Amino acid sequence: MKPCARWVLSGALLLMSACSQSKSDAKSEKQPAKVVEEKPIITQRVSLEINGLNYTDLYIDGFLVNGQGGGNIFVSTPTSGGGKSACCVSFWPGAELPATLKIKWTRDNNRWCEAEAVLKQFVPPNPQHLGVHFYPDGHIEAEITEEFPPLRLKLETFNNGQRKESGNVVMDEQTARCKDGF
Repeated sequence: MKPCARWVLSGALLLMSACSQSKSDAKSEKQPAKVVEEKPIITQRVSLEINGLNYTDLYIDGFLVNGQGGGNIFVSTPTSGGGKSACCVSFWPGAELPATLKIKWTRDNNRWCEAEAVLKQFVPPNPQHLGVHFYPDGHIEAEITEEFPPLRLKLETFNNGQRKESGNVVMDEQTARCKDGF
């Protein structure tokens, strides 16, 4: 092969490889970047006001979150979760979410039940409240909010202590570890 033909062939091959390189680069640019889900990190120590919301059929005489008192919780109404605020539970820098909270409660100050609630969501910019939601099916959910936690269920009620006049049911024994005494 003549030297001139070699240069032309080499140049053509180089040009084609550059074009094919551009096409593959263009393809990779069109593909969406993979999103790596990072665990949320609490960056400053915060003291959160504990707020209980009781969607169950009966009054909760008292509850604790990781050993910190949350107070009593009346049966929720369509406009209120039934509880009041109690101070406080703390979260420290570096606490990773999801985090498991130990919830302990009593309905009669004799029989105590214990279950876990997983705190999963990102912490808002100005965390102020830890909402603990007691559901009719017996499970418990927790959330950190900037304002008093919003109602998740709007249920009618008979009075502060019971959802219905009769036939009230709670799932404590079926969904939690319960025993007499604290």
